[in-house]
Amino acid sequence: MNAKNFMALMVVGLFAVACSNDDDKKKEEKDPEVKEVVNGDYTSYADWTYINLETGATEKHPDATEWIYTNGNTTAAQTPEEIGIDWHIAIHRYEIKTNNGQACNTGATSLSEVKSLPTGVTWTSDETVSYESQQAEGVAEPLEVITDMAGMMTGNGVGYSKEPVLNKVLCDWTSRTPQSGMPPTLYEPRKKVLVVKFSDGSWAKLLFTDAGNTENNKSGYITWQYAFYPAE
Repeated sequence: MNAKNFMALMVVGLFAVACSNDDDKKKEEKDPEVKEVVNGDYTSYADWTYINLETGATEKHPDATEWIYTNGNTTAAQTPEEIGIDWHIAIHRYEIKTNNGQACNTGATSLSEVKSLPTGVTWTSDETVSYESQQAEGVAEPLEVITDMAGMMTGNGVGYSKEPVLNKVLCDWTSRTPQSGMPPTLYEPRKKVLVVKFSDGSWAKLLFTDAGNTENNKSGYITWQYAFYPAE
């Protein structure tokens, strides 16, 4: 091999290495920060917490759906309050809905295992879930949005959202085991990585790790991790 050809090969090799380093750098730049919410306060029965997964901004707003009480009384649906942030998901105690998103359960047990948007999986959109239908069908782990516990003191009994809109895959982050005593339901996180994708091309991976306050095990506090991938 003459010197000219050798130098040409060296240039090609160095160019390939440089491109590879650039690709690695771009990949590192795209890898988002993993954020953690420790003992997030979702204790309110009447409110939803709306969350922007990109900025971390949150807002609480009352559940505006029709409520039904265990004694048969109902309340009319209200006009929803205007939400002042671009939200991605909303949490009501242990239930979750999305802003026109779709979700899947990856089966992974750590966020680091999910490095790209899953393919070849079934994506689940939000849907209206009837509490009455679940009760009639004897669903083992019914999804219920309890909106008013104070009704027990007024003779109304417990109040529920009659037909809440929920994402069943995201709601399945925890098991729900009915109890004969108190608490009435035992929540246990499944600790599987869930992914939710949005219509603008952005997506996020979520991992819920605790279903009660880690200090006093009070219900309605959730510890979870997430990483948000903006649309390219």
